[in-house]
Amino acid sequence: MNKERLTKLAAWAHTQAVDVIFPFWTSDYIVDKENGGFFGRVTLDMERLNDEPRGLTLTGRMLYAFSTAYRFLKNPLYLEKAEYTYNELMHRFYDPEFGGAYTTVTETGEVLNDNKPNYCEAFLIMGCSAYYRASGCEEALRVARECAAHMENEAKWGPSRYYNNMTRDWKKAEGMGFGGKKPKDGEEAPKRPAFFFPEGSVMFPHHLCQAYVQLYRAAGDENILQALREMAEYVVSDLYDETYHCFKTIVGPDGERVGTRQSFGHDCEISYLAMKVADIVGDETLKANMKRVVTSVLERVLEADFDPWHSLYNGGDLVSGEREKSHIWWAQAEAVTAMLLGYQLTGEDRFLDACEKQVDFLDKYFVNREHGDWYNNIVVDEDGWRVVDGMHGFDKLNGGKCPFHNSQMCFEIMERTQKMLCPEAKPEVLT
Repeated sequence: MNKERLTKLAAWAHTQAVDVIFPFWTSDYIVDKENGGFFGRVTLDMERLNDEPRGLTLTGRMLYAFSTAYRFLKNPLYLEKAEYTYNELMHRFYDPEFGGAYTTVTETGEVLNDNKPNYCEAFLIMGCSAYYRASGCEEALRVARECAAHMENEAKWGPSRYYNNMTRDWKKAEGMGFGGKKPKDGEEAPKRPAFFFPEGSVMFPHHLCQAYVQLYRAAGDENILQALREMAEYVVSDLYDETYHCFKTIVGPDGERVGTRQSFGHDCEISYLAMKVADIVGDETLKANMKRVVTSVLERVLEADFDPWHSLYNGGDLVSGEREKSHIWWAQAEAVTAMLLGYQLTGEDRFLDACEKQVDFLDKYFVNREHGDWYNNIVVDEDGWRVVDGMHGFDKLNGGKCPFHNSQMCFEIMERTQKMLCPEAKPEVLT
């Protein structure tokens, strides 16, 4: 392992977290001092608005980010922000009658959507588990376990298979349970997203899997370990696409691929998550099978899914070869961790090269040097560089734009480089 390059990469991740990402997210500027919590929306030019609902996904992700930042970086400000966010989560979103949490509320706390999709509930479990790990708050752990029990007992219909959406009292509901915001007067209806979900189809519940990693590391519950094992086995047996050497973005009820659209960001994110889960489960056969599958996915990403400027394409079509032109902040972050994992698994410099080139791209184009954190969407081509509209719009903060993916990238890099530089030492903290 190249110690000099890994040490430099670890230092970059630390700087990104401390000097670029968290100064914006811990600033009082985004705190709604009149209503409590955080503003529902902060635009690219830093206008603060409350015309967008407060979301469980954003709040749970912020709780995870602040809590994990405190464990890794030891700055008491991060724990202070984690406590503030936890209180916001419990006060506005938590459902004391049925468990779990509401999906969206107004700035004053009125419930707008009380459905409980697994995508969103995952962030209640993840945030509360991470907060327990940072603070020792027993109530946070109780809430995480309670919600996980509902996911396992009511939302689960097979090994690693969960209904997309549940009602407030945990009965199967139609649709995805979030998104699809109605246009305001005078606005055009939103365009159909690149990915849609036919009846009975699902995405691999990777955020619930991430949440269960946090919960298992917080409490060590055997039922959560079993659920993680099922998820890892599903990745190897059903999610991996032998034809295209990637993970199926959308899976039908019988395990078949739905469509030929592919999210390369999710290929990256699921790769290191699945390998982590296999390591946690500890089954040597499972780990060997997962390494084979993940290495195949990462080799294809490396060879086919980076643009001429060495940046990951967000997505495209596997048959036509078409690629999306704009780059999305979260997929860019996931590419860094995935390429570092490729280096861990193979020892091949081409993966470390790709990791470093993606880092250079982020530094050059994504860092917002005026207001901190990162831009959402950019295009780089023969005509130069520009910020564009796309996933999560232009905003610096909204229901989808948060400090989750890029801070998690920093934590993953710090942990993984430490493990590679000192393989005999037990990591001080784990993501």
